Amino acid sequence: MRAQIHLDPASAALAVAGRPLAEQLLRVVSAAGFDVVEDAGDALALHVDGRFAAVLPGSLARLEADGDALLALDGTPIAAIGHGRTDLDRADGPRASTDESFDASTPAGRVRAERVIRRRHAEDLLDAGVIVVDPDRVPLDTTVEVAAGATLWPDVVLRGHTRVGAGAEVRIGCWIEDSEIGEDALIKPHSVCEGASVGAGSQVGPMAHLRPGARLEGDNKVGNFVEVKKAVLHRGAKASHLTYLGDAEIGADANIGAGTITCNYDGHRKHRTRIGAGAFIGSNSALVAPISVGDGAIVGAGSTLTRDVPADALAVVRGQTKVLEGKGKALNERNARLKAQEQAKG
Repeated sequence: MRAQIHLDPASAALAVAGRPLAEQLLRVVSAAGFDVVEDAGDALALHVDGRFAAVLPGSLARLEADGDALLALDGTPIAAIGHGRTDLDRADGPRASTDESFDASTPAGRVRAERVIRRRHAEDLLDAGVIVVDPDRVPLDTTVEVAAGATLWPDVVLRGHTRVGAGAEVRIGCWIEDSEIGEDALIKPHSVCEGASVGAGSQVGPMAHLRPGARLEGDNKVGNFVEVKKAVLHRGAKASHLTYLGDAEIGADANIGAGTITCNYDGHRKHRTRIGAGAFIGSNSALVAPISVGDGAIVGAGSTLTRDVPADALAVVRGQTKVLEGKGKALNERNARLKAQEQAKG
């Protein structure tokens, strides 16, 4: 039997659990076995009030004959079989469940309907072999795909066109949006991935931020307080902590020390940094793009580089160190004396 969804254009475009409301209803009505058409005319058809996003396909599938209807708890018709919209408006029949009765065209109703839809999605994943530690605390868009064997801890938010591979683990408090998490990858607590790709066996976080264009090819490590944007980390490359990698290409097995920054923006344009395979970038280094560090090169800690470093070279940029014997003791004694004088005046 054909079906027509009745929904005003403004409500049809509302986002509900990752999809426009109209698309959400189309999936439900189609799953119930009806052929959805734009206009059923005067023919006998199922007419559905599209505001009720959380109605179950099984509830609609039970409607078979002319006059069969399903009402929300407050008596508002959700769906009815008839010859037009007027048959839906005057329908009478059994009441739907509380979960199916939320009007998603209102802010409060939409939040409640989304909660129901997302929990159902989490339960479906659980039944399919995904380890969802607490389905009530994992908000999932219906567009999200998670492979069997993956683990989702509480308070994980998965949105948009996100895919999580088998054996991957996403721990508490992470926000993953429009990203791909490879097999056996580990996303540690409170990390954010937006438009990013995390290769198989990689580790991210805790408290890391992968921005759009971040791509970890596999077996990478991006540690705490590391931000990656429009950057590729080839297999085995790692940046363990306190680093910004923007507009960069990091070679296989390269090591990026703590506090390293790719200085990619000159106030007008963005520039790229290229770091070769097996290179070692010492802590607290600044790489002023555009710049290239060759394969196997070493950059000494604390260096600010403004020109390319050849493969297998050592680059060190530091000011001259001065050591004044006994000067520290004299300064400490002076500071103590000044502090005592200030306390006496006070």
